Amino acid sequence: MNKFLPVACFLILFSSFYGQNEQDFFKVHQGKLPVKVYYGQAAKAMNLLGIDGSKGIIYAELQGAGRVQLELRGLEKQNITRFEFEWPRDAVKNLRFLSDEQYDPRLLPLLRPVMYKLLLFLEIPQQYFPIHDACLTYVQSLVAMEQYGEAFYVLSRLKLSKLDEFGYREFSEASLELAGKMIAADAKSAKLSRALLQRVTIRDNTGDHAAYLKLADSLRSQGLYNEAISEYARLAPIVMKSADSPYGEILRIWPIYCYVKLYEKYSAAAARDKRYQAYASKYFNTALQSLKKLDEKPPERLSGEYSLYKLVRALVRVQYARRFEAAGSEIQAAEYYRQSVLEVTEGIVSARVGLDWLPESLMMAGAAYEKLELNEAARNVYKQVSMFFKSTKWAAQSQKKLSELPATDGGGDEEPPSP
Repeated sequence: MNKFLPVACFLILFSSFYGQNEQDFFKVHQGKLPVKVYYGQAAKAMNLLGIDGSKGIIYAELQGAGRVQLELRGLEKQNITRFEFEWPRDAVKNLRFLSDEQYDPRLLPLLRPVMYKLLLFLEIPQQYFPIHDACLTYVQSLVAMEQYGEAFYVLSRLKLSKLDEFGYREFSEASLELAGKMIAADAKSAKLSRALLQRVTIRDNTGDHAAYLKLADSLRSQGLYNEAISEYARLAPIVMKSADSPYGEILRIWPIYCYVKLYEKYSAAAARDKRYQAYASKYFNTALQSLKKLDEKPPERLSGEYSLYKLVRALVRVQYARRFEAAGSEIQAAEYYRQSVLEVTEGIVSARVGLDWLPESLMMAGAAYEKLELNEAARNVYKQVSMFFKSTKWAAQSQKKLSELPATDGGGDEEPPSP
């Protein structure tokens, strides 16, 4: 009787990631939900049994009349004004704790017998069955308490687009937050998280654009470049419809960055196994073609995206330098390293400290200076990274680089620009 959207794929992913010990709480706590149904002002006892949103049917059991089927989208025509659930006193108290952000996982077993019955009926509009706020509190609490398995299990079952229509966009926002936290906690959860993301409707507003871009960025920062490219590709056409969106330029650049990083990954693998060479070539050619198109209309020079654009151009030149270096062509390699320094430093000049790609730009400049045997310039760059990006992985990398540099350098007249 209890029908959902097809969720088999989610449950397969869920069990593969979280293991077989996670309980099916909808099954564990299934059963009749006792309510009062109001026909006008007259109330009758009823048990809600289930709902089939695709057919628009609420399955119920009316006292004295046996089983009945109510039309989900015709409640007013059936003279039904509302359903009323009598909350157990303890459930009200425990929900109040969660609503006040007094989170305690020990409250969850006490709430589940009620919540998993109510969660089945969120497709009934709020004005007829006011349970949505309580269910939202429960879901948001799961995410806040890092109960990722259960939160995913619930959210993957809900019709998020329908809840959006009801004015409960917060369920979709909880899904975005959950996906981001899962990816940050464990990169292996990316496939699971992205399956949930596909259920979230991206609206044409900057808030949704920013939230979804943040998720795509989290995939990229975890080194999940193919996955990041896919999410950038989903977001880009929506953003491009908004002439005033601040995210259009960044969405032109990050995929190219990811293609270059994929080339780095597969070219390293190809050095050990030639079968990977075709993949490396494919990613590099895609990066070059995409960059050529970007070069036709680059970001404004004074924009933050300009420095990322220059970082990508520098990354490409470093790849050429490495190719020549591997082939023993030191003069050509040095020229491309020199070009990479020019590209990345031009971007650094116009960058501000808060840009998340700036430390990588600085580290790249430092590495290129080292290749050109300008060790004092490299030293100055690494010191800047240590100063401006304390307590980050970049600071640790810069300290390691500083410890490996020679103590003195005779060719250190060149100074790098400050961020």
